[in-house]
Amino acid sequence: MIPARPFFAILFGCCIAINSCSQTNSSLNLPARESFVGSTPCDSLIRALLQIPPDTACIFIKWDLSLYKSKNDSGSFQLAVSYGDYQPNTMNFLGGGNKIDIPGKFTAGHGTNPNPRGKVYHLTGNKLHSELLLVQMDDNILHFADGNGKFIVGNAQFGYVLNRVQK
Repeated sequence: MIPARPFFAILFGCCIAINSCSQTNSSLNLPARESFVGSTPCDSLIRALLQIPPDTACIFIKWDLSLYKSKNDSGSFQLAVSYGDYQPNTMNFLGGGNKIDIPGKFTAGHGTNPNPRGKVYHLTGNKLHSELLLVQMDDNILHFADGNGKFIVGNAQFGYVLNRVQK
């Protein structure tokens, strides 16, 4: 039979060791992360927003957006943008393309002309020429909007939509 005092000391030590190795994101108070990806045309509106020089080859853009939400309708974001010309017969960029990493802050409000009840994300960052507006169509889709809140229309190859992904 094991004496009670050493048994409880060992049990207590094991509990502390297990607890210290079982930290989760909730115990670290990390904000909730939502991730969205998509590809859009590289037109003059987006070139200006991302400050892409007019003489740079840019046919399409790949977007990878992570929103880190706080308790209210605001938070921070990390946006990874890749752009360039097509590599033939692929969805990759010729020569690897160009990349921009854009950190920033966002707020969320409601209402645009085409969608008065929709949630609108307002993204601002030092590497953005102006505010980027994204209208939440449902839980899985964000649609780009211009400065007036109107949807930006794509072309035959690409739309202005980001889709939720699990990361």
